[in-house]
Amino acid sequence: MKIAQLRYALAVAREKNFSRAARHCNISQPSLSVAVRLLEEELGTPLFERFKSEIKITKGGAQILNQAHKALEEIERIKNIADSSLNSIDGSFRFGAIYSVGPYLFPTLVPAFHALAPKLTQLVEENFTAKLSERLKRGDVDAIIVALPFDEPGIEVRPLYDEPFFVAVPAGHRWLGRSDLHGDELADEKLLLLGEGHCLRDQILELCAACHHLEDTAHGMHNIIEGNSLETIRHMVAVGTGITVMPATSIHNFICAAWSNCPVEREQMLAYVPFADPAPFRRIALAWRQSYPNTRTIELLVKAVMNNPPKGARPIAA
Repeated sequence: MKIAQLRYALAVAREKNFSRAARHCNISQPSLSVAVRLLEEELGTPLFERFKSEIKITKGGAQILNQAHKALEEIERIKNIADSSLNSIDGSFRFGAIYSVGPYLFPTLVPAFHALAPKLTQLVEENFTAKLSERLKRGDVDAIIVALPFDEPGIEVRPLYDEPFFVAVPAGHRWLGRSDLHGDELADEKLLLLGEGHCLRDQILELCAACHHLEDTAHGMHNIIEGNSLETIRHMVAVGTGITVMPATSIHNFICAAWSNCPVEREQMLAYVPFADPAPFRRIALAWRQSYPNTRTIELLVKAVMNNPPKGARPIAA
């Protein structure tokens, strides 16, 4: 049994296709197919059911591939231990964040992280929590930044910061000047939300029990408008389409913060109204596989966030 055979088999399991797996592994498709077939013969059991239009993992294959993934991570750990330059952080590190965090954290985090690990190549991405979780467990990313709760077996979680929620309203709205706003009052307004799959959408609906009756699965949404990004929703609020709830870090638009003549600031097209105390908030955390070999990189990423938290965040000490 060879390490390359395990890597090829895991690539087939991930891609559900021999040709795509071969491209990912940078070898020819026939060579990859032969290597996987020889592995199955050596193990005495098939890993995959091969159909004309699809590939399925067998029950026994799922158990073997799960163990193979663990074995490869342990092999990587051995290489790191054997490397005399283990303490020098280099190579590449891929990490992701949910859509409602990335735009407001990455602009400060990426340069701060680079200052701590200048030889490390950073690869960043944004996605839904469920997609990031899946990619983390598969080893496609090394760490992810998500909103709690986030509880997955084999995953370590380190809270980073809290950020309170504010209600974004257009200029001249009747709520301006208030500091005693309650979640259920959101049901009285045209509420703008991110679409299905965004955890921020679920967190906002948790603030407003009265908002749940606005959803009608048979005929769509009543009094709720969906957007694809917080910035889209912010602009819709600015032109009077409705209101929304935004986390504190998203209020301080990165470009506008660096541009003294930001049109939104100059024309005061929208404002942010706080909730009554105790103000609702969400907790942002870093998650990584417990088996991830280079914990020093994780420590530096946490340090980069804590030393340069996004504006509006309340850092959480270790």
